[in-house]
Amino acid sequence: MSPITILQSAPADTPAWIARCMTSVRQWADLHGYEYRVSGDELFDTISPDLRKKLAGRTPILADLARLDWITSVLLERGGLAVWIDADTVVLHAPWQLPIDAHTVFGEECWIQKDEDARWRAYLSPHNAFMGFSESSPVLPFLKYLSKSIIERADPQFIAPQMIGPKLLKALHSLANFRLLPEAGALSPPLLAEWVGAHAAAMACYERADRPPLAMANLCSSLASVADHHENIERLLQHVLLP
Repeated sequence: MSPITILQSAPADTPAWIARCMTSVRQWADLHGYEYRVSGDELFDTISPDLRKKLAGRTPILADLARLDWITSVLLERGGLAVWIDADTVVLHAPWQLPIDAHTVFGEECWIQKDEDARWRAYLSPHNAFMGFSESSPVLPFLKYLSKSIIERADPQFIAPQMIGPKLLKALHSLANFRLLPEAGALSPPLLAEWVGAHAAAMACYERADRPPLAMANLCSSLASVADHHENIERLLQHVLLP
């Protein structure tokens, strides 16, 4: 069987709840015999000084670039399948295993929020909080080239946070039809609030989408400023993780 490598990164001062999420991923990897590797700020060592200067203060975009370099280096070293999982992702169903018959996979989020008419909607799209590539993937080298090209040509004043993340993947997916894994999803703040509390309209919208059970979920730490989101994350972790 080809080797599978799980990759995560977080700074030394990562919050306790994110460290608990990462522990859940490491334990899941150990359960299935996947190699687990973690990186700190050295993740960004492959980014050129010019791009670092251009992206100063935009660490998530730097990480979008750096993770592709790291995945490439791991595949050159070990082959097999290399899977990046964001640090704010928690494992909910440990028995779930990775598919090994695809050269490229992304997580698929079912994002629950209200539309412009204040109606609850489920938006399905790929996300890069979970993505895996084999050594034969034609997507990885193209995604690396395209991501760097976009940032190099972009006006620094107009670099959107998700320019080379979910927005780019969504555009490419409409053309390439990537293999998406709905088991590796994400929880929007309204859905998480009802997941750990009283079920209401957001949860009903999610259930109508008829999704398979989540094996792992990105908890969207970038939205921690949304009212009660951090508290709801803590409530979720109390239910699914050991102290």
